[in-house]
Amino acid sequence: MPRCFEGRTVCVMASGPSLKREAVSAVHAAGIPTMAINSTFRLYPQAWGLYGADREWWLHPENKDAMEFAGLKISVSKVEGVKQIRETGMTGFDPDPGCIRLGGNSGYQAVHLMAHTGAARILLLGFDMSGPGHCHADHPAPLRTTPVSVYDRWIQRFETLAIELDRVGVEVVNCNLESALKCF
Repeated sequence: MPRCFEGRTVCVMASGPSLKREAVSAVHAAGIPTMAINSTFRLYPQAWGLYGADREWWLHPENKDAMEFAGLKISVSKVEGVKQIRETGMTGFDPDPGCIRLGGNSGYQAVHLMAHTGAARILLLGFDMSGPGHCHADHPAPLRTTPVSVYDRWIQRFETLAIELDRVGVEVVNCNLESALKCF
């Protein structure tokens, strides 16, 4: 990952139902560099980057427009035309800018990526982790829909990332006050 946002505020847009066009418009108006996760890029095609962990998502026929995304495309999976980043474990923070920890979800991974850009502050939008649904239509079959039962595990893993990001001086602000993710 390039250290292109040294000392700046950046944003990661997840697909929780709390993500609204008004928030996307505010991020755009403020010129905040943003990493969109999976189908969220359709709400904000001007995002700096698009992160999708799963090869199946990138290759699904209904997501062929993702390959036309103008910004940086990143995945832990090997997909032609997409920058591959190496995964080095499940929790914590890997300081190597070519590596990330997984946390079990793309949101964790995208936050990790944006920390590698040198950002001083990462704003989180759409990180609900409390119920079913997205800010967009459900992913088409055979892509997986996240069961609510995994959120507690994901939240525990985010806590390990929060500790490490705090240690290296990256502030993370969850902009959804109703979120079940409380470590930020």
